[in-house]
Amino acid sequence: MGYTDLLQVLGEEAAREARDVRAAAQAEAERIVAEARAEAAAACEALVTRTRAECAARQKAALESLTLERDRELLVERTRLLEALREDVKGRLPSLGGAALDARLLAEVLPEAGDGPLDVVVDPGAEASAQAALAALSPQAAERATVRASSARRGGIAVVAGRRVLDDTLPSRLERAWPDLEAELAAILGEG
Repeated sequence: MGYTDLLQVLGEEAAREARDVRAAAQAEAERIVAEARAEAAAACEALVTRTRAECAARQKAALESLTLERDRELLVERTRLLEALREDVKGRLPSLGGAALDARLLAEVLPEAGDGPLDVVVDPGAEASAQAALAALSPQAAERATVRASSARRGGIAVVAGRRVLDDTLPSRLERAWPDLEAELAAILGEG
């Protein structure tokens, strides 16, 4: 084989190796680009997912905040309405008193009054009817009782037996019943 043939064979061999190297480099470049695109797509997807989650969390927090604020405002309004109702009822109580109510309340309180002296406090002008009701309920209690008028109309009665004050006035009864009434009324307002 001559020098020219040898150069030709070497040239062909070099060209083939160059093609192989270029093909390998092209394949490696395509692999690197594909990997880079896949990693970029994954990073982009992760960023989109994280951003969506953060937006959803912010939206949820904002909705919860609005809900809490609305609930707080409703509670304040409900409390205001209940307090207005309580004051309205309290203002009407003095007019609801009377001889029949005083007699019923005396019947409730007398068993707790004990055997000592009694001071029965009633609305102004109700002294005689209270004395009569007391005599009808318990002549012994009537003998040891002093019936006197309060300074203002309240509705109901109060009995002072020694150091004990058995307050059965309508305002006092309202105060004792209010926690249960308030809960029931709040439930009714909550349904509306």
